[in-house]
Amino acid sequence: MKKSRIAVVGGTLATLVLTLAPSAYANWSSSMSGVMSGFESSRWDDEQYSEIRFTGCDQGYATSVDVNLWEDVSLNYDNYKGDATFTNCFNSSTAVSAGEWHNLPVNDFYFKLGSIGGSNQMWARNVYIDTTAAD
Repeated sequence: MKKSRIAVVGGTLATLVLTLAPSAYANWSSSMSGVMSGFESSRWDDEQYSEIRFTGCDQGYATSVDVNLWEDVSLNYDNYKGDATFTNCFNSSTAVSAGEWHNLPVNDFYFKLGSIGGSNQMWARNVYIDTTAAD
């Protein structure tokens, strides 16, 4: 009786932990509204290649944003994979800025916003994550 109760509790805890873990997707799109430096995106599964695209960036005086790619390492420090400075997306509601990263390990990734030039927050009409180098 005691062993079965432990197994049920253990199984329930494992399910709860998996349910609360950050989700990882391959390709996805979203938007950002009023985000500040330090903002972290959702995670995505990847290997070899990631492209991050922002379309229609805006915030009064903002003119650029540094986008940092991070590898999400379970139970350890995350690995910084480099950054790209996005400026073009601030030119119009349809203008696109993009950064590409190659030779990535198989893992989950996310981006984190670094400094936002000219402002302390920003918006992006569309944020797109592409994990397929073939397109």
